[in-house]
Amino acid sequence: MPPARAAPAPTLAPVFRPISQTQKVVDLVIAIAFVLVFALFFVRAYTVTSSPVILLVVVALGGALALRRWSPPLALTAAWIGAIAQMIAGDTPNLYDAAIPPIVYACAVYGTRAARWAAFSSSLVGAGIAGVYTARYTFFGAVRGDLGDVQETLRVFGIVGALTAVTLLLAWTLGVLVRTAQRSRRNRQEADAAGEQVAAEQERTRIARDMHDVVAHSLAVVIAQSDGARLLRRTDPEAVDEALETIGSTARAALADVRVLLQQLRYEGTTSVQPGLADLDTLFAQFQGSGLEVDVVRDPDLGGLGTAVQLAAFRIVQESLTNALRHGDLTRPASVVLTRTPHGLEVEVVNAVDPSRPPRTSPGGHGLIGMRERAGAVQGDLRAGPDGDRFRVRAFLPVGATAGPTAAGSDASRSDGSAEPPGTVPIQTAGAR
Repeated sequence: MPPARAAPAPTLAPVFRPISQTQKVVDLVIAIAFVLVFALFFVRAYTVTSSPVILLVVVALGGALALRRWSPPLALTAAWIGAIAQMIAGDTPNLYDAAIPPIVYACAVYGTRAARWAAFSSSLVGAGIAGVYTARYTFFGAVRGDLGDVQETLRVFGIVGALTAVTLLLAWTLGVLVRTAQRSRRNRQEADAAGEQVAAEQERTRIARDMHDVVAHSLAVVIAQSDGARLLRRTDPEAVDEALETIGSTARAALADVRVLLQQLRYEGTTSVQPGLADLDTLFAQFQGSGLEVDVVRDPDLGGLGTAVQLAAFRIVQESLTNALRHGDLTRPASVVLTRTPHGLEVEVVNAVDPSRPPRTSPGGHGLIGMRERAGAVQGDLRAGPDGDRFRVRAFLPVGATAGPTAAGSDASRSDGSAEPPGTVPIQTAGAR
């Protein structure tokens, strides 16, 4: 049998809590001033016998003031030592007892749960002891049966005990309220920090999507142009020059986009002009120059769409045509259909599948996942998958939508309730495109 593991030793709460040097110095100065004032002006007024004990009371309470924020349990212990010494000296409640409420307050604010409730119990017990101690002389007369002494004993006990209890419990309650307010402020700060972290993560995800779209599209165009130029190098030199010019312009545009994205990573809050539906013609021309014919059908009125919707539509079309250029049959044109409905924008991109390069159904790519995140970011949805000998991408982007949380795990059904084309599968099954 394997040897039994020893149970971990219980950990005790630290006696001293971390505070700043400024707080330590301030509390120490207050304690020294307290001891000096009461040692000079009060100890001399007592007899030679009681003066050392009263000095002990003052020093104990001064030490408790110095420790009240650094170590509330030790401060409460020192306060009890001072109170016991005061009763031994036979001194009545005095001005130096004003140090006790701040100690109870500090235990409620800064102390552990045990120290906090110890201060609460000390307030009640101390109030009872103070009442009994103050009424002790009349108490002996009450024991002898003097009715006047009985009434005086009850009156003194009630007044002193009630005043002491109210004072100490008021300090304790105020400390608990301050502790609750501090904890609430810390919780708000932690929530704000968590919100900032989530926002930063979402921004990094957005930049990563943009980086993928820019790099994947640009490299697909460069690869297609370079392959075509290599094949036409001997038969059509002019086509080679056009291909090289396209490669250069595409690479420069990609480099500029990448620089903008990197600037956004370096400097928080940096914004840039994002592409929209007006930039689709330039995009179509790039793909046609790379050997992919694109048939475009779009409604004449595509106005009234927000920037986030236009960006999502542009990136979905860009990624779909990039996949068609890389994996599709370039002998047949791809089609792009943009339809404006009363509820939003429908985007459909269809390309012929190359029989020699059938689309893989195993996960591993990020293009289609990124497109679905694009749609989900504007509260839309997207479906993509094989449809016979073609690959179809359909997205619905609601009108007036703004960029929001990515709905990568949301239901992939259409927002307008329309049916999907036959053979279309959810995006996860075609994530390798």
